[in-house]
Amino acid sequence: MLHNSIFTATRMSFLLVSIAAGGIGCLDSGSSQGEADVGHNESAVCADYPEWHEGQWYDEGAVVIYEGSAYVAEHGNPGYIPTVSTYFWDPHPGCADTPEPGAVGALPAKVVAGYYPNWTPSPVRIRDINSNYNLIYLFAAHPVGGPPGTTGAVTWTPPGDDRGAATHLKEDIQYARTTQDRRIILSIGGAGQGMSFPDRGKSQTFVDSVVGIYNDLGGFDGIDWNTFEANQDPDTEEMIWISLELKRRFPGFIITAPPAPWNQRDKDFCKAMVDAGAMDYAAPQYYDGPDLDQQSYIVNNVDQWVRLLGPTHVVVGFGIWDEQHYMSIDEAIPTWNEVEGNHPTLRGAFDWQIHIDESQGWPFADRIGPLVTD
Repeated sequence: MLHNSIFTATRMSFLLVSIAAGGIGCLDSGSSQGEADVGHNESAVCADYPEWHEGQWYDEGAVVIYEGSAYVAEHGNPGYIPTVSTYFWDPHPGCADTPEPGAVGALPAKVVAGYYPNWTPSPVRIRDINSNYNLIYLFAAHPVGGPPGTTGAVTWTPPGDDRGAATHLKEDIQYARTTQDRRIILSIGGAGQGMSFPDRGKSQTFVDSVVGIYNDLGGFDGIDWNTFEANQDPDTEEMIWISLELKRRFPGFIITAPPAPWNQRDKDFCKAMVDAGAMDYAAPQYYDGPDLDQQSYIVNNVDQWVRLLGPTHVVVGFGIWDEQHYMSIDEAIPTWNEVEGNHPTLRGAFDWQIHIDESQGWPFADRIGPLVTD
């Protein structure tokens, strides 16, 4: 399969680089650091991290200083060079010597996200969404001609305008991005809205369509491959090409996906995307299905995703709602605390959906948001 070939080739290149640099060393040597807390920016603490040493074993989550900058191990490795072996190492955003995320288009160090569906007749304006949200998904663009798409193009309809959300949409998106330092992501798909990309022509049409929406809205910060509820197998190779092409056109462009937590097909897809550098994080959806609102299931399943992708490529998806197979806020808080306790460098959490959170008095934004970013 594609993701296996990508990983094998990438790993081999890292091995060759390490061997050329003087050997990969013993796998059982050296000490490890605990997973780093990327939500803090304390230069005194960062100065205490050890210098990287070639040939020393580093566990997942270890933090080292290399050429004056801090890096966190995404995966255990026998001392691969942090600036070369980028599958195994990421810049550690919690240290002053490392470039801090935050420029328009850059992924936040810790994500507090929510979906903003366009079917709501009277939604809150984007600029007025609770300030604890730092990433907002515009949900959702659909394939032209219906699933799986006739041409590859997508279309997105603005939300209802009862409170001015549609009238002020463009200005609010840009205000959110530039003044409020939030990220705006266009979600693609949704329930029953899968897409196929059998050839490069359809993929190119998709890219052109996204660029058109980008220009119409004055810019946004990424796309979300939300095609997992549609029983549509992903065309992984083409979706990698699409994602990398959008990243090439828009430096810092963010690519995400909300997979079904249990689905091996989704896991294979996300693994291949992350390995190819075509996805920034996957956000498994823990709601709207049997056991998905159970803390024990979420904790164990998040462990699987972290082992698969590394903690900074995983965001935990909650549904805070008074409905079956959704959590209450009092159930979600200890669940988040446990998964973050197990994996302090988790990228963050999202809620489905922002309008429900507002109607309940912003429990997710106000009570889980600070737990994620503090």
